[in-house]
Amino acid sequence: MAAAFRSVVLVGVLAALVLPSPLQAQRRPRRPPDGGPGFLFQESRISLGVRGGFNLRFAGSGIYDFATDSLTLKKSDFNAFSVAGDLGVTLTGPVDLVLSGGYTTTSAPSEFRNWVDQNDLPITQRTTLSTVPLTLAARWNLASRGRQIGRFVWIPARIIPYVGAGGGMIRYSFTQVGSFVDFADLSIFEDRFTSAGWTPLALAMAGADYSLGKRVLVNADVRYLWANAEMQGNYDSYTDGIDLSGVQFSVGLHVRI
Repeated sequence: MAAAFRSVVLVGVLAALVLPSPLQAQRRPRRPPDGGPGFLFQESRISLGVRGGFNLRFAGSGIYDFATDSLTLKKSDFNAFSVAGDLGVTLTGPVDLVLSGGYTTTSAPSEFRNWVDQNDLPITQRTTLSTVPLTLAARWNLASRGRQIGRFVWIPARIIPYVGAGGGMIRYSFTQVGSFVDFADLSIFEDRFTSAGWTPLALAMAGADYSLGKRVLVNADVRYLWANAEMQGNYDSYTDGIDLSGVQFSVGLHVRI
């Protein structure tokens, strides 16, 4: 009887050592933080991106008329290549908030159309226009950003078209350096004229994101900008200011984080 009891106890001890206890907590395997092929575990709510493009200026104020009538510049000389960066944050539903900063600059040589110096040489100068827009816009996505499957799988949409509107501030710098004619006595002098400052900016935009994968996407964007700034210094006689409005086309890469 004692031998049988000892056998039962021994079998019980061995079973306890070999078999897992039903009450023992099991650690869930940790999911990799980046999801799997083609999907994330949850929708990304922040994106970062860079864009490059071209800015077509309307050039609709008096300072451009002077540059194109008196100097050998064309309004197209004020068009410029641009670079920009974007920070996007998902708010609610189809709405994103997009903070953007950019930079454009153009510089072109010119000469007076109807005047030469005493040696019959052209009277030359260089004109430079640079802008730095800082904007905040609400973006309305016209398609779903992606779809959720179960609890842990979120698949980004391939194409997301959007429209949006916003505003901000833009800094400009307009500079002319070189030789000029004093029309009071027809003398020629060397000088540097500059006007710079900040002014409000409004924008409307449209575009689309195309997903290259779960994190990286290509962005194509068109922005219509409205801005007009007061001219300073030697240009204060141009009471209609300087027209900074235009259309900006750009493409870039964005990353979901």
